[in-house]
Amino acid sequence: MTSASSPPDALSGAPGLSGPSELPEFAQTEPSRQRRRIRRGAFLCHAVISTELRRGRTAVSRLRADTPLSPRPTIASGEEPFVRGGDAARIRMSASAAGPVGGDTYLLDIHVREGSTLVLRDVGATLVLPGPHGEQSRWVTRVRVEDGATCIWLPEPVIAAANCHHHHVIDAQLAPRARLLYREELVLGRHREAPGSLSAHLSVRREGAPILLQQLDLGPDARGAGAASVFGPHRALGNIVVVDPDGAPGPEAAAPDAASAVMRQDPSTVQVTAVGEDAPALRGRLDAAMSLFGEPWAAAGPREWSAVPR
Repeated sequence: MTSASSPPDALSGAPGLSGPSELPEFAQTEPSRQRRRIRRGAFLCHAVISTELRRGRTAVSRLRADTPLSPRPTIASGEEPFVRGGDAARIRMSASAAGPVGGDTYLLDIHVREGSTLVLRDVGATLVLPGPHGEQSRWVTRVRVEDGATCIWLPEPVIAAANCHHHHVIDAQLAPRARLLYREELVLGRHREAPGSLSAHLSVRREGAPILLQQLDLGPDARGAGAASVFGPHRALGNIVVVDPDGAPGPEAAAPDAASAVMRQDPSTVQVTAVGEDAPALRGRLDAAMSLFGEPWAAAGPREWSAVPR
């Protein structure tokens, strides 16, 4: 069970970006309530991260924590793709309570304003738990990146524990000259644990037009997902998405191994999708795929690249 520290609120509109700036319907609750309880044992929380350019340097313009989502400013650490001259706002997400638990709804709004750069990472993995009533949990992240801005988002794995039912949504809206690097790792179950059910939706739009739409339904609730032609014996799936208005990095198409694929969605967008028998195998394949991008999206020399420096 989770709690919320304050009522959720809406983002201000972003010039040059389409899409809603108000809270979605599922996040509309009674504003007079201090705690955002939405039904038995389940809560809504809403966190906000916003950056802007001040006197030529990136600054954090808004940072709103809502238990258990706790964004915290941090310093540079490890590989940082496409950070010009070290100028970036660096944030790490930490969890101040377990979850999301069945029935919970998390909403995270990320707004990278014109010319600024955000590097967003996690402190640890997200463990999705089933909760006492078997309800679905939901995590929706809305990303808005304005012209000349860069969003580097490298979250740790989302692990669907046994018997959970989780809906994970990433909705990115980009201005014409915005840059994005997003990497995700989805894992079914902990070590030697039965998989939970995970539904993941990833969409990236430029000026409102879709450049990448992906819907994945994994786990025991997804009919046919375990077939050899779909997910087979694998327990982990990941994506890397790079959008660069100056041209997508890396080769036109490549397959580092049979469990990975590099797909160029349009001249400015490249997507890598990989599967793994477990989380370390998936991470190794995504690291290998990152090396295909070259500088500045990947390290100059051959080295193990990871979302969390080790």
